[in-house]
Amino acid sequence: MKQWERIANKPDLDEGKAERTKANKSVLESKEFISMCEKAKIEPTKRQASKYRRKTGRAYKFGKGLI
Repeated sequence: MKQWERIANKPDLDEGKAERTKANKSVLESKEFISMCEKAKIEPTKRQASKYRRKTGRAYKFGKGLI
């Protein structure tokens, strides 16, 4: 008898992921974000776009004069 069982067709527990992914993609493609990354001397990535959208991360802080 198994102590656990894998569920193949589980429901999606993260319902907002598609919306966040779409928002991060639009930030990643924005000219403002790309210019902030260039000024901060970092590569514009999905992770940085997510941080920028949440108002954290190096590109956001550099753009606001916090670094």
